Amino acid sequence: MTSKANLHIAFVISPSNTYSNTYSGVVRQALAWAEGLRQLGYCVDFPVSHQTYNWSSCDIVHLFHFGSWAEGLIGQLRRDGIPLVLSPIVDRSTPYGWRGRLIARLPFERLGLEQRQRVLFRHMQACSTVLARSELEAQSFRDLGIRPERLRIVRLGAEVWPARQTIPCRKARHVFHMSHLDQPRKNVRALINACRKADVPLRLAGKISDPAFASWLEVECAARPGLVYLGPLSEERKWEEMFNAAVFCLPSLNEGVGLVALEAHLAGAHVVITRRSGGTEYFGDEVEICDPTSIEDIAHCLSRALAKPVRTEPRLDALAELSVSASVDKLSEVYVDITSSAGSN
Repeated sequence: MTSKANLHIAFVISPSNTYSNTYSGVVRQALAWAEGLRQLGYCVDFPVSHQTYNWSSCDIVHLFHFGSWAEGLIGQLRRDGIPLVLSPIVDRSTPYGWRGRLIARLPFERLGLEQRQRVLFRHMQACSTVLARSELEAQSFRDLGIRPERLRIVRLGAEVWPARQTIPCRKARHVFHMSHLDQPRKNVRALINACRKADVPLRLAGKISDPAFASWLEVECAARPGLVYLGPLSEERKWEEMFNAAVFCLPSLNEGVGLVALEAHLAGAHVVITRRSGGTEYFGDEVEICDPTSIEDIAHCLSRALAKPVRTEPRLDALAELSVSASVDKLSEVYVDITSSAGSN
């Protein structure tokens, strides 16, 4: 069996994400996994499209996106016999269902057309293993027709540095939210109205790309003393806000997992999260699950979370399952299984 120290993995990010300055949770996930794998003795590369790369040196190539841009690469790697792992991020509020299964089998490419479910289905068929972040995401992949033995669930993890694990929580009665705020699916307007209805202050952080949204939010903050926009935050400031917030709310119209909510949970905040997310599986019964289409329900869940006893320390007991190291260990198991199987063939 190939040892971990000898395994060479290539992490492939889509060209649009490689050269984008927009925050990407997928890229953040790949970077965290790469760092954790290197600590275990793996060699992990991030090939980019404008540089020559020796693909034959890889034991595994791991794709973090799917699309027509990857068709040629997948074909080459299959011809060379290099195992492929695919993490096809699917942020859906419900699984694909029978409609997705039907569409995935229609050969759009014969007409020169590209269709998302069809491309995903073809990529999954070509890969040794497909990874899902949650049971909700895994169900979408099953709906498209992937064989169960080729599907593995590897949950995401949050990085909590040892120095942060001893920071006391100084919780204040307010809600914190951090995201790419002007993305419609993040549902920030509804969150602002829900906090107003629940009569609770709200602190917002994150990137804003739309000048119109930025202008609107500036007016809202001026009109509502309890509404504060902090701008983009450094890692230190982000954790400071999480340790100080009684509640973190992520009421997205659809959300894959919500890594920032996971971080807030570990920092001792009570979490309110959308029911349209695979992230609900990560928190057990310690989370309030809201209907993101109802301002009244978001407000009700906020009130329930605020009524819970305030924590004075991080949730260190949850780190065993929700840390990056736990996620990396699970990913490493997948890689070792793949290379062991390839070596026995």
